[in-house]
Amino acid sequence: MSRRSRFLLIAMSTAFGIAALGLVAGMCYDLYLVSIRHVQFENVLGTSIAYNKALGGFGILGMVLFFAFLLSAIADRKQDKPR
Repeated sequence: MSRRSRFLLIAMSTAFGIAALGLVAGMCYDLYLVSIRHVQFENVLGTSIAYNKALGGFGILGMVLFFAFLLSAIADRKQDKPR
């Protein structure tokens, strides 16, 4: 695996990790607000829209990096093949 492919793999994993951990943390926080602080569920969802958009951006970035990683791995494999 080349340096470029390794970098893309790490960047992709990081973006997906941030999105997944943020989603879990956001759901736990929403559960805390609704169950312990007794905030109305509609208000909680209304205030978390911007947060979820940011997480969606990290998810999309991860998908883009995944396809860049695949193209990089294919290009490396084609370079390594003897003709």
